[in-house]
Amino acid sequence: MDDMESGRVSKAGGSVSVTWAPSKWGRNWVEVVSVDKAGNAGTKARYEFMVTEGKPAVAQWNLADAAGSGSAHEERGEFAADKGSGVVFGALGPGGKADAAASFDGTENSYLDSVNTVLDTARSFSVSAWARPTDLSRDMTVVSQDGTGVPGFTLGYDTTVGTWAFGTSVTDVETLGEWKAVAKSTDGQPITPVKDAWVLLTGVYDAHASGGPQLRLFVNKTSVGTAQRHSAWKTYGPLQIGRALAKSGYRDHFKGDLAEVRVFDRVLPADQVAELMTIKPTRKGYWQLDAVDGTTSAETGGGQALTLAGDARIYKPAPADPDDPFASPDPSALVGAGHLLLDGEGDHAATAAAPTNGGSSFTVTARAQLTAIDGTVPQTVISLPGAAANRVQVRFRPDPDGGTDSRWELTVADTDSASAPVKVFQDDQELPDTGGSGQHLAVVYDAFANEIRLYVEGQLATTAYGTDNTLWSTTRGLQVGRSALGQAEYFAGAIDEVRAYDGAVDPAVVRQMSLLTAIPDM
Repeated sequence: MDDMESGRVSKAGGSVSVTWAPSKWGRNWVEVVSVDKAGNAGTKARYEFMVTEGKPAVAQWNLADAAGSGSAHEERGEFAADKGSGVVFGALGPGGKADAAASFDGTENSYLDSVNTVLDTARSFSVSAWARPTDLSRDMTVVSQDGTGVPGFTLGYDTTVGTWAFGTSVTDVETLGEWKAVAKSTDGQPITPVKDAWVLLTGVYDAHASGGPQLRLFVNKTSVGTAQRHSAWKTYGPLQIGRALAKSGYRDHFKGDLAEVRVFDRVLPADQVAELMTIKPTRKGYWQLDAVDGTTSAETGGGQALTLAGDARIYKPAPADPDDPFASPDPSALVGAGHLLLDGEGDHAATAAAPTNGGSSFTVTARAQLTAIDGTVPQTVISLPGAAANRVQVRFRPDPDGGTDSRWELTVADTDSASAPVKVFQDDQELPDTGGSGQHLAVVYDAFANEIRLYVEGQLATTAYGTDNTLWSTTRGLQVGRSALGQAEYFAGAIDEVRAYDGAVDPAVVRQMSLLTAIPDM
């Protein structure tokens, strides 16, 4: 690789050791050349090896908990964080109405405490969070971890330098200073944070950097500061969100909003820091399915339309007849003024291109009402096809024995191959039915938690989610009412409120989407 430094031996014929961390996952290689005293190069040898995409976050707090929650849920279920009374859940996150965050009031009760130690701060680690400061007149900590008398690291706003900083204390208990990376522009001037604006902050400690242990700070996806760390020590206290430890107690309480706090027990390379930017939800398509123009139903924001095929049509109830007040009204649409109606015999709708490609975090949702729950053939509500396999597929699976044990299920192909293993996640709480206004279905894939989830009516059952580290991208348009690969599994019934996002939508937002209300600005 071109970013590996050369090594020298102490004697002829001796061995050399070089520490190097690959900067990307997939196929990597090293080339080795021996050079004699005269500078003559020997035969070049090439060694290839595979690198995984990296371990998921060791802890992750989305801070999208329900209002009134007494703690912050941690995605792996190991580090639920106790909440101070100065923290309120339910604020808008960096993704706007499609996202959620927690508000910190800046008082001494403005904190979340993991209770247990999360990171070994003497080894390589990374920490990241979305922050929206509402006060820049004082020092404020976004994330830290307790040492004995000082924090093992801090990520936050430093008034001394007037910008964001990522630092570690020189020693524990009563330190004489700190090693600190600060945010500077290319001309060396501090980067001034913007009050009331969201920013992604990421601190990376590389214990094996080629020039010696190094602290690196990223603002959004740009590396903006580095510093050497010449002393490394391990902390044994809990991780803190919104404050930092001092001998006199906690200080530097954060005032503003925080979201998506993640910590890793490894170095995050620059391309994965950039990928963290995609975690916040960005809407790529919202089809209300209230109207049709020829064979297409428009996307709310003016993006690519859904093209209807077969006998698929948009159903709109006829207005009441003022001259016949006793006439039975038409059934209402599922949500809004209309919905997509399919008969299960070749009908479907699709976009020309994939609205979200599945190669990173994404969310896809729809409301579906079955015509019947008997039969023996599965019915697909939505699917994201690749060349040979479905990246994801949400479908109704009837009871194979003809009974009442039917399920909503999510299938995920490991690779884009017709023979790829397929994971299946089923919801055993909200069973399929044909009544009311259908049932809301949502698939959320969080690439950094390595987790995929199927929500039914805004709820997540333990059987409907699990580990998933597939990262392959789709190549074809979103399919509504069928699978474009293998058995078509056409859907019979009504489908409405189809949405697609880049990024992982929070559970609180999924619950809001499941309500029987159109929300065009979400």
